[in-house]
Amino acid sequence: MFFGAPPGAPSSISRGVLPILVCNKVSKTYPNGLEALKEVSFDVKRGEIHAIVGENGAGKSTLMNILFGMFKPTSGEITFKDKQFSPKHPSEAIGLGIGMVHQHFKLVQSITVAENVVLGMEKRFQNRIGKINNAEMNSSVSSLIERLRMSISPDDRIQDLPISKKQQVEILKVLYRDTDFVILDEPTAVLAPNEVDDFLEFVTGIRDMGKTVVFISHRLGEVFAIADRITILRRGKVVGTFDKKDVNRESVANMMIGTASDLYERPENFVRDEIVLSVKQISDASGILKNLSFDLHEGEVLGFAGVGGNGQEELFEVLAGNLMLSSGEILLKGSSIESLNTLERRKAGLAYITDDRMKKGLAPDRSIVENSIAGHHKSGRFGKLAINSSKANAFTESIIADYDVRTGKNIRTPVRALSGGNMQKLLVGREIAYDPAVLIASQPTAGVDVAARKLIHDSFRRLSKSGSGIILISGDLEEIMDLANRIIVLYRGRAVAELAYPHYDTTEISYYMTGIRGSQNASCTNS
Repeated sequence: MFFGAPPGAPSSISRGVLPILVCNKVSKTYPNGLEALKEVSFDVKRGEIHAIVGENGAGKSTLMNILFGMFKPTSGEITFKDKQFSPKHPSEAIGLGIGMVHQHFKLVQSITVAENVVLGMEKRFQNRIGKINNAEMNSSVSSLIERLRMSISPDDRIQDLPISKKQQVEILKVLYRDTDFVILDEPTAVLAPNEVDDFLEFVTGIRDMGKTVVFISHRLGEVFAIADRITILRRGKVVGTFDKKDVNRESVANMMIGTASDLYERPENFVRDEIVLSVKQISDASGILKNLSFDLHEGEVLGFAGVGGNGQEELFEVLAGNLMLSSGEILLKGSSIESLNTLERRKAGLAYITDDRMKKGLAPDRSIVENSIAGHHKSGRFGKLAINSSKANAFTESIIADYDVRTGKNIRTPVRALSGGNMQKLLVGREIAYDPAVLIASQPTAGVDVAARKLIHDSFRRLSKSGSGIILISGDLEEIMDLANRIIVLYRGRAVAELAYPHYDTTEISYYMTGIRGSQNASCTNS
C-alpha cells in the first residue's frame, strides 16, 4: 500500500462553516501582458477539501503560487485566519501554516530524501559546533515515512529516484512541517491507478484530522471522490463555487471549457500489417529492462502500463538513444538504430514527448518560438544557412493555433511564462509536426485539463490514421485504455502481460502492475 489514512485520525469531524481563507477580487497580470487572474473571489472553509478546477491557463497555479508567497497579486485582497494576508516569500506562508506540493518538483537532486525534507530546518539537528546529527535526522524522517507507509528510505538520493518516488518526497516535505492548510497541485499525476485510491483516502484522512486541503486536479473522478466544494476557473475568472452534490462531472467539465463536450473515448483501429518498429530481447545498461521484445505496427497505438520504476523510463530512454543497451536489437523500418544518437534517430523517423518537459523537453529560458522549432531547426525547413524568422514565426503560430496554446501576446516570451499545460501542448504540437514514423510519448497529458487531454488524444488518433506508430507510456491507466490498441504491462523491467482491445480490465491490469499476478497467468494477444 502506498498510503493509508493517518494513524489516529478520527472517522469524521464537524467541518466548520467559517472560512479560513478569503480571496476578494484578486487579479494578476504578468509583465508580458498575460492576464492570469481577473478579480477572482472565493473562500475556503476550515476543515474542507476544496477543489480548484479549470483548463490549462485558467489561472489555478498562479492563484496557488500567490497563496504560497511565490507571486504577488496585481490587485485584490486575501485574508487568512481572519488576518490580512500578503506573504512576500514562501517561508512566510510556511510560518503561517501553509504547505504546498508543487506540480513541478522543488527538490535538490544531489542530496538525500531526509536532507530535502528538513531543508531549512537543519538547525534542530545540529550540535554545539554546528555539525548535523545524520542519524537523528534520518530517524525523524523515517518515523514519518513509516506512519505514511511510503516505499522510500531517508538515505535515498533524489537523483536516483523515479518520478513517482519524488512525488512522495514532495508530500513528505509538506507534512513534516506543522501545516494546517495544505495545497496539492496535481498530486496524483505520477501515481499508478492502484496508488491513487490509497492516496485519496490519505487526503480525506488529513481533512478528518482538522486540516484544510486545496486540491487541484484535472481528473474530475478524483475531484468528485474527495472534494466537499469545487471552484471552477475559466480564463482567469471564477465561473462559480459549488457544493459537490449540486453538480456532476459533465456539468463541471462543460463549465471549465465553456461549451458542451463529449468526454467519452475509445481506441480506434488504424492498425496495418507492416511493422514499423521491432524491439528484440533488449536489456539496458542500467539492468532495469530484461529481455523485452515487442513489435509496433503502422497505425498502431501500443500502450505500456506499469507502476513508476518498473522500466517505463528506461524504455523511453533506450528508444530515444539516451541509454545504452547491454543486449538486444532495435529496428526502425527494418534498419538497426542502436548506433544512432538522438538527432540521427529523429532524422530516421522517431519523435519524442518526454515525461519531464522542464528538463528534457523544453528550454525554459528560451523563447516560445525557439522551443517550437527546436529539433526542426537543422532540417532546412527554416533556411539552410540561418533561421528565417518569418518561417519560424509562422510555424510557431500554426502550433499555437492547432493546439490552443495560450501564450499571451508575444511568442518571443520565455516559455517558462506559460502554464504547465500550455507548455505540454506546445511540446506535443512540436513533436507531431515532425510527421514521424514512430512517436514515443511518455506521460503526454500530465498536468493538462480535460479539453487539452482530448485535443492531444485526437492528435494521436490523426497521427495513427496517417500510418505512424505510437508508443504510449503513461501512469494514467485510463488514458492508455482510451487510446491503445494493445497494452503491455511492465513489472520489474519485464513484460508480464499483454492485452488487446476490447479485452481490458482495470483490476486485472492493476494486479499485473503490482506483481499480484505474474506472467504465467497473463492472457496475451500478440498481433
